[in-house]
Amino acid sequence: MLRRRTGGPDDRGSVLMLMPAAFMVLLVLGAIAVDLTAIRVGQRSVLSSATDAANDAVTVGLDETAYRSGLGYRLDPQRVREAVYAALYAKGLLNRLTAAPTIIIHPDQSVTVRLESRVEHIFARALPGISDAVPVRAEATARVAIR
Repeated sequence: MLRRRTGGPDDRGSVLMLMPAAFMVLLVLGAIAVDLTAIRVGQRSVLSSATDAANDAVTVGLDETAYRSGLGYRLDPQRVREAVYAALYAKGLLNRLTAAPTIIIHPDQSVTVRLESRVEHIFARALPGISDAVPVRAEATARVAIR
């Protein structure tokens, strides 16, 4: 025969008190996951833009006059700069950079592009003591393969 538990009146409703706390914990953990994902996506976006800009720089930046006159593959610094800025403008990243892109043309005719940007938090802005944005940096180098 089963007997009913005869607890005192102080046991009733204890689950009702824990549910809001458990819900808040899950909500905060979800917000942290969304913010960290947004920062990671922002980092990948800046890295992808740097890679595309460096790739465009070594292809569009070719000094055609030197190449056609038989001097080999050489980069025109002005065309390299224009190609990098055009690639960043096309990606929509140019106005979100915190500093001008750093463009380095190496002696082996490779190009390195360094970018600095900031990624905004989504939910953490509501918390005191959290900075508004996270700085992200990316660097990409492109080399041309001449056969």
